[in-house]
Amino acid sequence: MNHTSPILERVPAVKSADGPVIHLPRLTRLPAGGLTVTRMARAEDYRAVQGMHARCSAASRAIRYFAATDRLSRCDWNSLCDRAKGVTLLTAPGGDIRKVIAMTNILRTRDAGVVELAVLVEDAWQSRGLGSALASFALESLQGQGVRALTASVLAGNGRAVRMLRGIGAVRCSQPGAEVDFRLDLG
Repeated sequence: MNHTSPILERVPAVKSADGPVIHLPRLTRLPAGGLTVTRMARAEDYRAVQGMHARCSAASRAIRYFAATDRLSRCDWNSLCDRAKGVTLLTAPGGDIRKVIAMTNILRTRDAGVVELAVLVEDAWQSRGLGSALASFALESLQGQGVRALTASVLAGNGRAVRMLRGIGAVRCSQPGAEVDFRLDLG
């Protein structure tokens, strides 16, 4: 498996409540050029995340959330920042670490040892390898952490997400339809 997110620097790890240890911030040089910084999300990042959502097209938001939505509610954002429910990471361009360009969610599911991955990349940063780098980083962070499987659900027409998930080794585990489920067994 080829991970396209080389680490330039690692600093002390952050541990989510009974979740994976994640080494942050993570600096990544993208295959298509550019440097990004990924860090743990905080509740006070709400406005920056709303800015990213505003810069994403309606189509990008719809394929991430499976619905027409122009923003996250404060309640939804607080839930994504709740470490008891999982980990949310924010990515910024190396030159402007306050500007959020991507959000990665690694969330617990009802099944013990199974997490769900979701990634939203701002339109201007799509097709540069950022989504694949973030998925690879998520997978790398889960190794040896007691997580048995990573799952993801995407719309069938979301070719970028399908390629991103196949790129980390996830396999389709659902029947053909509008929504496609992927799974990667880790244990």
